[in-house]
Amino acid sequence: MTGPPFAAFANRYSQRSLIDSANREKFELFANSMANFTCSSLLENLVSGYDAVRFDAVNEAVSGAHRLAATELGICVLFSMRPEPLEWKTCFIEDSGQYVADSKAKPEERLTYLEYLLACCYEPFQVQWAAIEDRINGFLKASALRLTYRDLNFLPVDDERLMDEVVQPFWTLVAGKEWINVRQDMEGAVQQRDTGGPNAALLASRALESTIKIISDRRGWTHRKERGAANYIDNLASGGRFIDAWEGNLLKRFFAEVRNPEAHGAGSFPQPTLNEHQNIWAIEFCMISIKSLIRRS
Repeated sequence: MTGPPFAAFANRYSQRSLIDSANREKFELFANSMANFTCSSLLENLVSGYDAVRFDAVNEAVSGAHRLAATELGICVLFSMRPEPLEWKTCFIEDSGQYVADSKAKPEERLTYLEYLLACCYEPFQVQWAAIEDRINGFLKASALRLTYRDLNFLPVDDERLMDEVVQPFWTLVAGKEWINVRQDMEGAVQQRDTGGPNAALLASRALESTIKIISDRRGWTHRKERGAANYIDNLASGGRFIDAWEGNLLKRFFAEVRNPEAHGAGSFPQPTLNEHQNIWAIEFCMISIKSLIRRS
């Protein structure tokens, strides 16, 4: 679990149309499921048995998620929360559910609110969170939306097999403290890819280079005279043949042809840039390479 959403869903994917008219009906199916699930399985279980504070935890989660989402989206009000004449009887469960299921509200804004609502519910449900993630992903699969829910974020799924065989195992392998730089750089690469940022491949290559350095250090092959990624790759190739020469050559070509042109100033020439498809390829190449290297270590 990496923490709350690193940016509003609507802002993270501003350059991508994840919910368009073609899959709007699928989204509404998912939204209705989530409205029922968040109200009945999450918020209602936050209701206290003490009348004076009966709905405090519920209202704090709903109003907190609303405040965070509205702030990120630059909107004053996403939906109204109606107080009762007697304050201690006020409960925002129904208001929250109605907004999530409101087909007139923008899908990207509702997903942003849902991310923050789920983040606000994480701590009291921490023990059951793996089951909650599975349930949400079950709703996503049932609705055939090409999204997944992981680490408090809704994320696009470009290819289901890639997700199952590469992406999910990758995040599992880099979950430990030792891999924090790898994880953070790859999270940044994915965010740059989805927002059309300029540094997706560069950040992914940093994650790959960090992985190579960590393994070299861990195996005792680092001699402190390395001048760049190529020298660390040589450490892996010569250190008990951790990787074969052809694998080392492939990694070196990636850094030389993809990372280095973006990492260095272009002088008076145009700065090299990768297009959307090349950035996606670079991230997937780095994820596959990192997954393979860590599994061998």
